[in-house]
Amino acid sequence: MYLVKRRQTWYVRVTVPPRLQKVVRNTHITRTLKTRDLAEAQRLRHVAVAQIKAELDAIGKGEDGSAVAAALIWRDTWIKADANAQDPDHEHTAQQGVELAIESRAEEIEATQGPEAAKDFYRIATSKSPMLSETRDLWLPEASRTITKQTARQYDSDTNRFLEWATKKRVLLVSDVNKRLAGSYVSEAFPDIAAKTINRHISSLSMWWRWQEQKGFVEMNPWQGQVLRVKGKRGNKEEKRRPYSADEICTLLTGLKGRPLDALFRLGLFTGARLDELCSLQAKDVLEQEGSWWLSITEGKTENAIRLIPVHSAIEPLVLTLKKEATTAKGNPDGWLFPDITPGGPDNKRSWNVSKKFTRERRKLGVDTPQTVFTRMNLAEALEAGEVPISTAKLIIGHERGDLTFGGYSKGEYVNLKVAIEKAIFPAGILPLV
Repeated sequence: MYLVKRRQTWYVRVTVPPRLQKVVRNTHITRTLKTRDLAEAQRLRHVAVAQIKAELDAIGKGEDGSAVAAALIWRDTWIKADANAQDPDHEHTAQQGVELAIESRAEEIEATQGPEAAKDFYRIATSKSPMLSETRDLWLPEASRTITKQTARQYDSDTNRFLEWATKKRVLLVSDVNKRLAGSYVSEAFPDIAAKTINRHISSLSMWWRWQEQKGFVEMNPWQGQVLRVKGKRGNKEEKRRPYSADEICTLLTGLKGRPLDALFRLGLFTGARLDELCSLQAKDVLEQEGSWWLSITEGKTENAIRLIPVHSAIEPLVLTLKKEATTAKGNPDGWLFPDITPGGPDNKRSWNVSKKFTRERRKLGVDTPQTVFTRMNLAEALEAGEVPISTAKLIIGHERGDLTFGGYSKGEYVNLKVAIEKAIFPAGILPLV
């Protein structure tokens, strides 16, 4: 098989696939084995045939000439070759025959691209471990089905940074990455970068390796335990997230009055809803039940975010006005309560541009406090001041009720949330401004 004899010399002859015949400009490739001895020819044929087939694969796949691209093609041939059955005419298996061809190709690469490229070629071509870039390109599309576009973009950026570092270190295979190398990456690749940001990168890489564990590519996750400790400043309360002070709330209520952000801020203050939840409200989400008005949150950050929020009497006129305007406004077929919002960001969130604008506006008013959280913490404080039970407050704000009694057995269906919201006590001077 494959052997042909011409003028006492043995050759191998391999058929070119029809789709490649125009490129190769022939129907067959014939190559001399440089021997007249049949036994010798039979010993050499496996290597020669494997090399020709790999070259044809390279043509078909558009090999770019790099050692890595060539190695991937040879690896496929090497893995498929029989590693157990010994050739009856020789003392090696078919896979060993391919290895001889790989060694020959490595020598050619060394002559043209240098010894490091030859080492990379041989190591990849004779390894069953996938390349880092291969598994990353499989993982990202699968992960993107269940995460936001913003998170997917973050994963892409963080893993690209690691791949660039790994390539410089000539770390190309998944099997090359162990605890020691992961530790080196954390120590070397992030000069002058905050620990919190480094931990985000580590988290992205850990998610990638968790997926590889699930798929059987690796046995352990080298990124576990690599997270850096983030030290807070002892005694510095300003480092922690906090609600707006009474003076800051009054400044914002006064300064934002008449601006588009005014209504959003007032709604947030008395509902505890997240900014994106408010921006996504439609007229149909303002419901009347048993003589009370409610805001229906149909989508959110967590499962507990899907809830009904009782409308506090202080903002009921505002809510009803927004509902009426949304229903009657022209060019608002979806009935958005805030129709002038322009969505933005990777996930096209309605709150994307609003959040940035709110930050700019509050800074103009002198409320330049990055630790503050958009109104949610203020309602939590007001509910606590009104002695509303924590389990009830969580139903309004949309937090998980983790205990078995209220979180497991009870869903809070019989809790009078309307009465609870009216118990909220805000600092003096705020209600008159609303």
